[in-house]
Amino acid sequence: MKIGDLDVEIVSGGAFKLDGGGMFGVVPRPLWSRSFTPDDLGRIQLDTNCLLVRTGDELVLVDTGNGSKMGEKERGIFDLAAGDPLLQNLAQRGVRPEAVTVVLLTHLHMDHAGGASRVSGDLVVPSFPNAEVVVQRQEWEDALHNHSHMRTSYRLENLRPLQESGRLRLLDGDAEVAPGVSVQVTGGHTRAHQAVFVRGGGQTLFYPADICPTAAHLRPAYNMGYDMAPYETMTVKAELLDRAVREEWLVVFDHDPSAGPVRVVREGEQLRAVPA
Repeated sequence: MKIGDLDVEIVSGGAFKLDGGGMFGVVPRPLWSRSFTPDDLGRIQLDTNCLLVRTGDELVLVDTGNGSKMGEKERGIFDLAAGDPLLQNLAQRGVRPEAVTVVLLTHLHMDHAGGASRVSGDLVVPSFPNAEVVVQRQEWEDALHNHSHMRTSYRLENLRPLQESGRLRLLDGDAEVAPGVSVQVTGGHTRAHQAVFVRGGGQTLFYPADICPTAAHLRPAYNMGYDMAPYETMTVKAELLDRAVREEWLVVFDHDPSAGPVRVVREGEQLRAVPA
């Protein structure tokens, strides 16, 4: 995609599966299963759609997927493919890890921050050695202290390599991270969860991350059971999606297996995603 002078690609950090009930919270299975067919274990197929943004001299990677550090048992639980899908998919595009200058993390749950580091011999090292890693300070503190009702989603093995790299940049609120790339703290999913905006040439691409992870989550009450503040998710999602409709933003959902960009349109009282 071209957003003004910025080049944007969607790069998969790898497919995985999560419990369908967890992904839709209070929504009954007969309703959410119209959008996602669960397997025999109740899991639904998801993806980790990362953004790669070329802006000026910066190459910005937004989120990193689960990575390759999980053991065999967990890989089976989440149905993760072998290897490191993010690095493999970047390589297919001719992108070397050393070329990435900014890794922007919407939050630090394992399916967003896991791919920011990898195993090298006996060590765990940053996957993108020349990149500044950008995240909200509140999110970083919450992750270090495991301030979450999901006790295994914040993982020290994902955090330590970033901390020890000396390339961690902690934000205190909304900010521009690189030319044309900015973040807005939304809360809801985590206390300092942030959405990402790419702007240029009068266009806006909106990456809502986990306040609206798939096109099936456009309805107000369709929120994840993993959200720390579900009502906050619902209200901020409604506000941002209303702007997306009015201002004709492009939208990329972080976990939708149909990875392509969409526009959100209003049909009566409902919102619908239309391929862009």
